[in-house]
Amino acid sequence: MRVPTDLDSRLKVLMDLAVDDHDGPLERRPPRLRHMGEGGALRPFNLRDVRIGSSNAHTSLLRVLMTNACSFNCHYCPMRRDREMPRTLLKPGELVRVFLAAHRRGWCEGLFVTTGIPGRPAKVMDDLIQVLELLRLKHGFRGYIHVKAVPGSEQAQLEHLTQLASRVSLNLETPCGQTLAQIAPEKSFDTSLASLEHIRSRVRREWDEQAEGKPRDALRPNGAAGMTMQFIVGATPDSDRAILGRVTELYARRGVHHTHFSAFRPIRDTPLEAAPETPVVRERRLYQTDYLLRRYGFAPGDVVFDAEGNLPLGLDPKVASALTHPERFPVDVRTASREELVRVPGIGPATARRIVAERSGTVLRDLGDLRRLGVVTTRAAGFLTIAGRRCADVRWAEQMKFWGPDEDVGRYHAVYEVSPGTFR
Repeated sequence: MRVPTDLDSRLKVLMDLAVDDHDGPLERRPPRLRHMGEGGALRPFNLRDVRIGSSNAHTSLLRVLMTNACSFNCHYCPMRRDREMPRTLLKPGELVRVFLAAHRRGWCEGLFVTTGIPGRPAKVMDDLIQVLELLRLKHGFRGYIHVKAVPGSEQAQLEHLTQLASRVSLNLETPCGQTLAQIAPEKSFDTSLASLEHIRSRVRREWDEQAEGKPRDALRPNGAAGMTMQFIVGATPDSDRAILGRVTELYARRGVHHTHFSAFRPIRDTPLEAAPETPVVRERRLYQTDYLLRRYGFAPGDVVFDAEGNLPLGLDPKVASALTHPERFPVDVRTASREELVRVPGIGPATARRIVAERSGTVLRDLGDLRRLGVVTTRAAGFLTIAGRRCADVRWAEQMKFWGPDEDVGRYHAVYEVSPGTFR
């Protein structure tokens, strides 16, 4: 049998595998599976290569939406209860069979599972837990499993789900309950936060036990990869300062690995269909700032916001910070500490470490030496000296544009079928 190589063919094979043998071909599929290919990007399967942590290593995940049916009526969501669309549902056993078949074929190494909430959160969580129990305890799968938890589940369910998962995510959507109520009146921010805290406590306990010498258990990883959470950017009046303030607060209590930011898209046939789309560059600026806070040693006070509390869209946040603190620059690459070097635009943590290591046995003479070590000299030169000699006369120059990325000039109002946050 010829093995399909293109993505669409593989996804069709996976959808066919979801049907029990006795269900027969497409026209004899049960009603809950007949429309599996009609939901656009909301179809249940998605194959994706993802980067592992801050390294250059990659892994492939089968990302599965167990159901696009939902009893909630969130104003921004393509799966909202009152929206007309084909609905589909995978049972736990079907999902497991599909994943194991894809894994055997070498199409994926790990699994990401998310779901709508058609009914009581406790029932949905039971299905998620059953998927993980079948994979871990029956089939002995020891690889990576990322699952999106359902807020409002019972504490025992959250505990059991976290025990079997490599990573657990939980969506907060907004940084506070007041703005969440504007776009998701049936959801409770306090309930979501309580669920997050319960999962986080289990992750922290696992980290502490491993630090004391507990061996890792691949079948019961206890969420040791750390939690993730998601915010929808631009669907509410929340500023970037408010979003990052909540993110920083949650990071400080440990257990959260990173945050996802999803630029709002107006979805067809939803109450926010006429709302303006959030520029994707705003999402990118939040990711860049989040990385500075997590990996570069930046403090919240180092982040530059505009008068409305948002990140400047026209400037990389690291550049904006450097220009706002001229007293810190230039730094001399021959004597500056690693901490000083990582604040220079165009120098990351790994490059800063290489510079410090290299200069102990080599004299750095010019920008060519720095380029060889990984410095993006077109960005860094204006903030550096070498033995007291400036590398560039101008710290930062940018090309003049007719309008900035935050202006609506000429922008077409697009309406979408799906959200970029469906599989995050």
